Formats: sequence, structure tokens, C-alpha cells
Amino acid sequence: MKILIGLLVISLTTLAHAGHHEDGKISKAAKSGQLMVVYHWPCENLELGMKLLNEMITYESDASPYPYSAVSAVHEDGALASIDVHSSAESFEKAAGWQNEDSEWQRLFMAMADACGSADDLTAKVLNVR
Repeated sequence: MKILIGLLVISLTTLAHAGHHEDGKISKAAKSGQLMVVYHWPCENLELGMKLLNEMITYESDASPYPYSAVSAVHEDGALASIDVHSSAESFEKAAGWQNEDSEWQRLFMAMADACGSADDLTAKVLNVR
């Protein structure tokens, strides 16, 4: 029981210190040399699309041999959005190659296409952070 309480205290302390801000300041979204990709996908079934996107992000974080950060969002026009941060353009290209070859990633992408209506409506803006 003491071990469980100790683990709980450690976990809560870690959570209290986690996050992207200290002293009321928010850390930078990306660093110089990194690549940000902002995806925009009008989605007929936004709730299901968001659920699948979050599942995809979780899968990517565990399975991709090319680590990157991703977060889901809703665009101001109501479209599904994802913001990804890659360490470099080369890392982005390698991650995209992995996505094209990974059957589970492709399954999730096709399920998102079904939920959203068409993959043809998916657009992306690539930003080089300086």
C-alpha cells in the first residue's frame, strides 16, 4: 500500500510539472530547423474523424521509427486538423514513407477518409521553422 501511495505521489508530482509552460509562459511550438505540417480536412463526421485521428496519433507515437510530435485540433471553419512537428524535412519524408508502407496506419487513414467523405479534400501546409 505504501508503494502504491508513493507511486501516486510521484505521478501527481510529475503531472503537476508537465506541460508546455512554466511561470505562466508557453514554450515555443517548434525550434529553428524543424518542420511543422498543418493538415486541414473538412469532415462530414467530425466526431468519428477526431476519434480516428487521435487513435492514429497514439499509434504513430508508438510505432513510427521516425519520431515526431502530433496533436489533433478543429480548424476555425470546423474542419478536422492535425499539427505535426518533425525534426527536419528529411525526417518528415522518412515518416511519410513509413506511413505509406504501414498497414495499420493506412487502415486508420482509410477509416478517416470514410468518416470525412473523401481523402481528396485533405490539404496540408508545410512550414519551415526559422
